[in-house]
Amino acid sequence: MMNSRVRKTILLFIFSLTIIQAGYSVPENYFESQPQENTRYLDKVFKEVDIKENINFAQSVNENGALDSLKLDVYAPKGDEKLNRPVILWIHGGGFRPGNDKTQSYIVELAKRFAMKGYVGISIDYRLRETPMENMDKTIFDAIEDVGKALIWLRENAEMLKVDPSKIIVAGGSAGGILGSNLCFNDNANIPGVDKQGVMAFVNLWGSPSPAWGELQVDSNDPPTIIVHGVEDKLVAYSNAEKLKALLDENDVVNELVTIAGAGHTPVNYMDDFEINITQFLFNLLGEN
Repeated sequence: MMNSRVRKTILLFIFSLTIIQAGYSVPENYFESQPQENTRYLDKVFKEVDIKENINFAQSVNENGALDSLKLDVYAPKGDEKLNRPVILWIHGGGFRPGNDKTQSYIVELAKRFAMKGYVGISIDYRLRETPMENMDKTIFDAIEDVGKALIWLRENAEMLKVDPSKIIVAGGSAGGILGSNLCFNDNANIPGVDKQGVMAFVNLWGSPSPAWGELQVDSNDPPTIIVHGVEDKLVAYSNAEKLKALLDENDVVNELVTIAGAGHTPVNYMDDFEINITQFLFNLLGEN
């Protein structure tokens, strides 16, 4: 069977012959300006991203007893009418400390890049603490509870967002990767409203936790995972990523470890490279769309 790219080339060739024989000229760069047969979710098929900012998705009581209004930003391919798109829930890093939020630069950049490929991205805020390590259990509990609230909001608004709630990808960097790990690999039955319903993949960006941040309970039902980590990371040890990969292998969870030689924590200078790894990993999971 003739594939669509070849078919389009033949049709354009026939069209050009027809208009030339009819005495018309082809405008300069006409063919370059026409939509290309790129592959959705693999190539950047959209040139612009529509961003909706500061949408309230929940309220939570912070460590001082005050009520925090949690907000999120939505990144969508501009002009896209496709329904049931996969959605990426982006979780920022920053050591669980104030001064970091959903607009963290590498999170914004990745959300835009993947929206251009046809994904919808949602970057979320969660509760932070001035001294998060004084009570790590509570720090993790509160933050995961907020991620769970974002997932509830996402499912409730799936039709409006034109996303498929069974195709949720959790992606987090550093502290966001630690949260994603706890969400995707642990039961979290003690945290009301938190579950992995619809989570089809996890993108862990230099955020594999040490046991100090909670033991991971990996089993064969956990989502396929891609881990990106720099070997010279002095903040979150690369060995944590190796240990997580070993756990995933032992439990037959599809996974890939992207090792960045010579890189430290948050290796954004290698984004062009690891973006390719993440793109291919997710594309293989999505199959035909």
